[in-house]
Amino acid sequence: MKKLTSLLTLTLALVILLAGCGQQSSAPASSGTDSKTSAGQENGSKDTSTDENTLDKIKKAGKIVIGTGGNYRPFNYMNEKNELIGFDIEWGKIIAEGLGVKPEFVTGQFSGLTPGLLAGKFDILLAGVNVTDERKKSVDFTEPYARDGVVAVINREGGNNPADIHDLKDKVVGVIGGATAQAVVKNIGGYKEMKEYPGGTELFKDLINKRVDLVSIGRDAAGDYIKTSPDGSKLEIAGEPYTIVDVAIPLRKNNTALKEAIDKIILEKKQDGTYQKLAQEHFGLQFDK
Repeated sequence: MKKLTSLLTLTLALVILLAGCGQQSSAPASSGTDSKTSAGQENGSKDTSTDENTLDKIKKAGKIVIGTGGNYRPFNYMNEKNELIGFDIEWGKIIAEGLGVKPEFVTGQFSGLTPGLLAGKFDILLAGVNVTDERKKSVDFTEPYARDGVVAVINREGGNNPADIHDLKDKVVGVIGGATAQAVVKNIGGYKEMKEYPGGTELFKDLINKRVDLVSIGRDAAGDYIKTSPDGSKLEIAGEPYTIVDVAIPLRKNNTALKEAIDKIILEKKQDGTYQKLAQEHFGLQFDK
């Protein structure tokens, strides 16, 4: 009888143990299924992180969010009424009208505009951005809407003035952080020090006060400051531009529909004379188409 009882007890224990093992083995199977689903969702999220439908989102929202500087005459700046105006702003309004939406301009330091675009804070940038191979690695560009070139601006009364933008040896150079002119200065090299500024206002102020020997900046911004600023007569452009480059609108990659729509608008404005009219109004010059 004791042997029978012991045998029954042992059998019951084995049944319980096997039942427990069955539950443990079934749990990982369920977990494996969940992990696969989760991975699928993650992959799906990555696949849909492109911006192919940005144009649809813009039209649904009824507005296009445009990142700009607000401190770079004549492209984008504040007038005496604290209104945002300039060549870029005119183009922003034209593009928004062509898309059938309203423009919403958001200002920020130039160095933070591209990161903001990539983070989805803006739909496009209109900030006098030069087209470069380096920038093409992270953004796409529309049809050009302007042309510009990096020049050296000097104080007529300065004691260490360069002959042109190539003459940087032992010079203290002022640049706008993140701008093409900064990359040009680094490429030329030989300078004593390079000081970064958030915008043209602060940049030219230090040149007037002789805190820098020269300013490296776009030709059009330089010409506008010399022509319109009360201190402009103290400054001049030294030599010829480093190079002449296209100015275009950066947008996130995979925005095929948006790029095509904006390209169409810009090309139409080149054909109907608006392109040249705006260039004459804001720069006093004509762009090559």
